[in-house]
Amino acid sequence: MSLRIRQALPVLMLVVARGQAERDPGEVLERARANLQSMTRRLAKYACLETVDRIYYEPPPEPSEPLSCKVIQAARNRRAAPLTIDATDRLRLEVTVSEGHEIHAWPGATRFDTRDVDEIIHEGPIGTGTFGTHLIGVFDNPAVDFHYVTEKTDGDRKVLEYRYHVSAEASRYRVKTGATWQTMPYDGTFWLDSESLDLRRFTVEAASLPPGSSMCQLDATMDYQRVRIGDGDMLLPREGQLGIVMDNAEETSNLTTFSDCREYQAESALRFDSSADVEGAAAKPVVREPLALPIGLPIELALEAPIDTGKAAAGDLISAKVMKPVRRSGSGDVVIPAGAIVRGRITRMEHHMLPRPYFLVAISYNRLVRGDISSPFAAKYDGSMELGKQLGAALHSRSRGLEFWDVGTFLFPSNKPTFVLPAGYETKWYTLATPTR
Repeated sequence: MSLRIRQALPVLMLVVARGQAERDPGEVLERARANLQSMTRRLAKYACLETVDRIYYEPPPEPSEPLSCKVIQAARNRRAAPLTIDATDRLRLEVTVSEGHEIHAWPGATRFDTRDVDEIIHEGPIGTGTFGTHLIGVFDNPAVDFHYVTEKTDGDRKVLEYRYHVSAEASRYRVKTGATWQTMPYDGTFWLDSESLDLRRFTVEAASLPPGSSMCQLDATMDYQRVRIGDGDMLLPREGQLGIVMDNAEETSNLTTFSDCREYQAESALRFDSSADVEGAAAKPVVREPLALPIGLPIELALEAPIDTGKAAAGDLISAKVMKPVRRSGSGDVVIPAGAIVRGRITRMEHHMLPRPYFLVAISYNRLVRGDISSPFAAKYDGSMELGKQLGAALHSRSRGLEFWDVGTFLFPSNKPTFVLPAGYETKWYTLATPTR
């Protein structure tokens, strides 16, 4: 495997550790690259919980003339004051690597979803690569150009900085334009610890984005650390930041953090499927039994645990207790007893600041649990349309133009930085038809 090195100085030697002989930057990079290749090839053995905090900045005033990316970038360079935050949201996923691609699952699900992440997350900017595939695309790619930059200090550590370039022909980095994925060239830097040669930071800079992507600029920064898992340790990402500048001058920023990293054992019940498993591991009744429910029966639900907007995320598992027996219209027969439990997930967790601050929490329930019997379940909650109009809130979730009806969307106007829905918070829902088998 060839490796091309462009040195910044005619003669360049580094001290990689106290007491060791000086080394050529090409030899140092070869050694670090071999370590990173070994690490990325083991990523499929690990999974982490990935939390993404997204910030949406206030869009600029309507321009008097059409904008170009060059004009937008010049305006950003002249900007002195920080941007005003328009809204934030948070989502949480499980992530691992399979066949060189990152795949995801909702927390607690029994399967990873092999679809592209934009088919799982339908709203807001989302990307992959932070967990490890950016590294595969650079350090496992023989066509990448590298050159050494300098030695510098990062906290109490000395690091060696390199730059790299990936051409469009060699790139595995894709951007979706409409319904089509296109590869793009990109550059970046990475820092190696001067003693251990561990990767400490890795950046991606993409300024030449494909036409039709609606983006002017995309850049990412990932910080890495050693994580103790079982009897060994693994170099895994600590956090990653993704910045996007759109061709209408809007900007967003994603902060991705990783936690609860673990190794899959041979006996793990990990399954791969094209459809997401929406019944979480926390909801595992012994018997699954169909239950035919008519549409429109009122069902009063009370949250079993609080939802704190400062911590909760879309994807988190939730449950609620049925407060009163649900009776069939006409006969009065009880179809759902009081005390039964419904389980589901948070589907949106948003904090809007402009023009009036409010929190938006959306929930979808999909299982009904009565003792040790579990059945499919669906219900809708009719929120306050009038309050939604006053706040300018988008109450309905959509995917490819279709509305999700089995979702309840709750709005809470508040000037506070966080809001808590307490345990016992009661709401009235209405049943939807569910499959009988």
